[in-house]
Amino acid sequence: MSTAPKTTFRGLLRRLRGDRSGVGAIEFAFIAPVMIVLYIGAVEVSVAMSVNKKLARASSTVADLITQEQSVTRDKLKSMNTVAQSIMSPYDPTPVAMKITGIWVGTDLVPKVEWSWKPNGGNGEAAYTVGSVVDIPENLKIANTFLLRSEIDYRHDMITSFPITGQTMTGIDMAKTYHLRPRIGERVTCSC
Repeated sequence: MSTAPKTTFRGLLRRLRGDRSGVGAIEFAFIAPVMIVLYIGAVEVSVAMSVNKKLARASSTVADLITQEQSVTRDKLKSMNTVAQSIMSPYDPTPVAMKITGIWVGTDLVPKVEWSWKPNGGNGEAAYTVGSVVDIPENLKIANTFLLRSEIDYRHDMITSFPITGQTMTGIDMAKTYHLRPRIGERVTCSC
């Protein structure tokens, strides 16, 4: 019986145990995918936060511009869609869906729609029905007051898609709603 193969095998094990030259490559192979996913995730989160901030600015600006008027027309409201899309630049403006509504809170503290406008062919839900009751924050329910509601919805398409719970997430639906009171007069009327 020969003992040469056992010695060679033992020597090989001893040499491999002491050899550290490939450790860096193995560690890199384990860590690199995690670092790449973290980097891409950080980019996605920062872009989504930027889009969300622009969406809030667009909704606020639209409401602010309209509350500076005592009366608005359909053309004035149509121009607000352009304002919102301009604010969303450099991101894609086509998924912007807007709805602008005049709400009167009567003595019974029930908020009812006086007028509502949404661009023709726009994304999202239809305009509210005149006279319908809408929800508003409790602290805004003050008798005999007018509120202007600016709602903007946006579908943010992500740069990459992440498989989450077996489905692929390709985008995030975002929405911002602002309620402002008129700056001039008691209410903002609309000829829409």
